[in-house]
Amino acid sequence: MSSQFKIGILIIFLSCSSLYGQEVNESSPILMPQSIGSPYDVYLGADKGLQINVQIWGEVLRPGMYSVPKTTDVIGLVSFAGGPTESANISKIKLVRNNPQPEVFDINLKSYTKTGKTELIPILKPGDTVIVPENMWHKFSKAMQTFSQIAIIANVYYLLFGVRQK
Repeated sequence: MSSQFKIGILIIFLSCSSLYGQEVNESSPILMPQSIGSPYDVYLGADKGLQINVQIWGEVLRPGMYSVPKTTDVIGLVSFAGGPTESANISKIKLVRNNPQPEVFDINLKSYTKTGKTELIPILKPGDTVIVPENMWHKFSKAMQTFSQIAIIANVYYLLFGVRQK
């Protein structure tokens, strides 16, 4: 038998055993019908709680894929990822969800920090992607720093090798 077939049989066995009340290993996947993604988007974590796979991209300290509790919201995911960087624009966060139709939600964490309204922050679903963009002012600031450094180098060059007056 091929190894893929053996793994498939093991997954089916573990899933069926969970349906009949038998003990399931912590890392055993729970197969759930989903419209997109792999059947492993939802599984039991080490604490026997339901976990979901989500992604976070952009201006956070540790972007990537995370397995988080099923009750995690966008703020929780940003926190799992180490928080926003200094160049993050937390008022323009995007949540991309594909179930079954693609949806994009705009999330303003700055507004949440001012009002404390929890309804502004959605709970994540399996396969969600959160994108934290860079602040445009920070991009402009980086460009100005580069321009300033080039101007300093040009000025030093002019002072050292420029035309000398007699």
